Amino acid sequence: MDALAAEAFLNATHRVYGLLLRPMSLGHAFTLEAIGSPFYYGNTGNAKELQLAAWICSRPPLAVPSMTGLQPIIWRMALPFFDYEKELSAWCVYAVDHVSGPQFWNKPARPGESAEPSRIPPAVSTAVRLMRLGMTEQQAWATPVGVASWYEAASYEAEAGVRLDIVTDAERLAIIRAKSKKAAKEQNV
Repeated sequence: MDALAAEAFLNATHRVYGLLLRPMSLGHAFTLEAIGSPFYYGNTGNAKELQLAAWICSRPPLAVPSMTGLQPIIWRMALPFFDYEKELSAWCVYAVDHVSGPQFWNKPARPGESAEPSRIPPAVSTAVRLMRLGMTEQQAWATPVGVASWYEAASYEAEAGVRLDIVTDAERLAIIRAKSKKAAKEQNV
């Protein structure tokens, strides 16, 4: 079994800034992208941006991040007692746990293929494809990002009758070894 598939489907529970995070779903990814969160793009931001990302991912998918009421007030009062680096590390583990889709080989575009990406947000396209598989809109938006990617790939293979060129675990290890050897060789030069 592909390690990325296992990572996408078999998850632990995660806490960041004391919040129990829900699996990072398409709805959470869409919300993070909509607010321009650096954590959506795999970058690191500051403590406030991480706190907002954690708050969003502790709520139902596509929920507007409301900070009113007693729970957010108590939570905000506790924030100074958390270590940003530790919480950032916990976020990174959480993201990897839920965003592990299949890895494809990059191939150059064939003549006549459009290289221009769609202007439809990727999460919306994925949600529509999941609904075509029989999920309700709510189920589609609540599907973890990595799981949705694997469903899309499996659906494509089943419908098109074509096997996707997915990078295997052995190939990933070979790539890591080759990069390691290259880096060691460059350091010795």
